[in-house]
Amino acid sequence: MPLIGTAGHVDHGKSTLVEALTGRDPDRWEEEKRRGLTIDLGFAWARLEGAGEVSFVDVPGHERFLKNMLAGIEAVDVALFVVAADEGWKPQSEEHLAVLDLLGVGSGVVALTKVDLVDDETAELAELEVREKLAGSSLSSAEIIPVSARTGSGIEALRTALAHRAAEIADDGDRPRLWIDRAFTVTGAGTVVTGSLIDGWIKVGDKLEVLPGRRSVRVRGMQSHETEVATAGPGRRVALNLSGVERSQVPRGSMLGIPGQWLTSNRFTGRIRTARYVERLPQKGSFHLHFGSGAHPAVIKRREGDLALIQVAGAVPMRTGDRFILRDTGRRLVVAGGIVLDPDPGPSALALASSLRIDPSCDPDQIATDLLAVRGTDGLSRLAAHSGGGSPPEAVVVGALALTRDRFEDLEHQVEVLVTAHHDDHPLRAGISAATLATSLGVSQDLIDRIVEQSSGLERIGPDVALADHSLDIDEAMGERWRQAESRLRSGLAVPTEVELGLGAELTHLMVRNGRLVRVSDDLLFLPDQIDEIVAMIRSMGDGFTVSEFRDRTGLSRKYAVPLLEWADKEGLTVRRGDRRHLR
Repeated sequence: MPLIGTAGHVDHGKSTLVEALTGRDPDRWEEEKRRGLTIDLGFAWARLEGAGEVSFVDVPGHERFLKNMLAGIEAVDVALFVVAADEGWKPQSEEHLAVLDLLGVGSGVVALTKVDLVDDETAELAELEVREKLAGSSLSSAEIIPVSARTGSGIEALRTALAHRAAEIADDGDRPRLWIDRAFTVTGAGTVVTGSLIDGWIKVGDKLEVLPGRRSVRVRGMQSHETEVATAGPGRRVALNLSGVERSQVPRGSMLGIPGQWLTSNRFTGRIRTARYVERLPQKGSFHLHFGSGAHPAVIKRREGDLALIQVAGAVPMRTGDRFILRDTGRRLVVAGGIVLDPDPGPSALALASSLRIDPSCDPDQIATDLLAVRGTDGLSRLAAHSGGGSPPEAVVVGALALTRDRFEDLEHQVEVLVTAHHDDHPLRAGISAATLATSLGVSQDLIDRIVEQSSGLERIGPDVALADHSLDIDEAMGERWRQAESRLRSGLAVPTEVELGLGAELTHLMVRNGRLVRVSDDLLFLPDQIDEIVAMIRSMGDGFTVSEFRDRTGLSRKYAVPLLEWADKEGLTVRRGDRRHLR
C-alpha cells in the first residue's frame, strides 16, 4: 500500500484538498480547526480505483512547524504537492519542494488549488510558474492538475492521477520499520503508538524492539484506518497497542523494528547535496539532522566535495541508503539532504566512502559487498543490519565473520611473517601456537585455522602453526649437550635443576615436546623411565600418606618430594586431603 503525503505553502489548501479526496478532515486538534491552520501531522485514507486503499499524511505548511512536516514526510511514496493559483509560488513551496527533492521523492502530482478564485489566464500563468519552478527537481515531470476543493472541479482527475502514481509503487521488503510519530495511552489498553510502516510486514503478536534503547515490546493489537487488523504491510498507517513499554519511553523519533535486524549509530558518512536555493553549506553551522520521524542536533565533522562525515547527538537506527535532511537551526531553513553511505565508518572514513556508489537500484547483497570492501572484515549480522538484509556472496566466511579475499590474503601474509619470525627466534620449536597468533592479530582462532587450512605455505602441528618447509635440526653441539644431560639425569632421582642441566630453553622445550623429558615443576625435569619409577613408588605407598612418609620411603629430600607429589596431584594420580595424599 503506497503512502501519499502533502507538501506546500501554508493556506494553499492541503488539508481541505485531502478532505475533498478522502471525505475525512485530517486536522486532529481543536486548535487546528479553530485557527484553520495545520500545526501537526494529520492522517486520512481513501480507496483509489486501481490502487486500492491508500493512506494520506497531511503536513503543516507554516515555516514554524517545518519540524513537524519533516517528521511525516520521510515515509511518503507519492507526493501531493499543492500550490494555490491565487497566490502562486511561495517560500514554503520552495522549501517543501527542496525536501521532497533531497529525499528522492520522484513520484507525485501537483494540485493547482483554488482555481475557482482566479480567471483562466491567471490560472494558466500560475501553472506556467509552477512548471518552471519544478524544473530540475525530482518532480520536474509531475502532472499539474487545476482543482477546486470548494466546487469539486478537477478532484476526480486528481484522484485518478494519484491512483496511477500509487499503483506504480511496489510493496516489498522483509525488514519492517515503523517511525513513531505519536504515542498516547488508552484507558484499559495501555500504550498506543502510530506511524507509517515501511519496508516490511508486522502482525499482532510480533515481538519488536524500540530503538534506540532496544526495549522489548509485543504487539497486543493493531488498527489501520480505524479498523482492527491482524497484519499490515508497507505504506500503511497503523496504530499499535504495545505491551512492555510506557508512553514516555516511545517518543516521536523512536523506531520499531524486529529484534536483531537494526543497529544504531551516532556517526556516519553520507553523500550530501545542498538545497537548490543554497549557494554554500557552512561546515561549522548548527544543524538538525531529520531522520525518520526524529530530529537530532548534528555536526558536519568533515566534508570533501559531496561527501560528509556527520556526528549526531544521540543514537539513530540507520542503514546504507537511508535518506536524511539537514536543517540550519540558526536560519530555520532546510539547507541540504542526502543518503547514508556507511552507518558506522572507521578511520579514513571519507576516502573509503568515496568508493560507495549507492543508489536506489542497489540490492542489499550488493550494498553488503560494497560495505565489506570498505571495511575489509565485518560480522555478517552487522553487514545485514547496515545493508537492509544483505550478505556478500563472494566473501570468505568464517563462522559469523566475513572477509574480503584481499583482507584474507593479507592476514595469511601476516601469519606467515609471524611464524617465520618465531622460527628464527625459536629454531627448535615446532611452531607458534594458534592461540598466540590469534591474539597477536586480534582475530579468532577459527580464522587462524581457516588461514592455515587454505595456505600451502603453513601447516598445523598439534596446537602450533609452522611453515610447511620448516625442519627441526639438532646440530652436533646440541646433541652432545643432550647426551651429557641425559647421563646426569640417569645418575639418580635427585636430578639437577633445569639451569644445572645446561640444555638451554630451546633444546629443553624440544625434548619436552618430543617426550624425551617430563617437566614436573618449573625447574625439575625427569626422564620418562624415571617418571615410571616415581609412579610405582607412589602407588606402593598405600592410601593416605604424608610428604614425610613419602620422603622417608624414597630417600628424596623435601626439595624433590613436594614437587613430585604436587605433580601427581595435577596428573590425577593422587588427591590431597589435608596433609595426606590418597591414591585415586
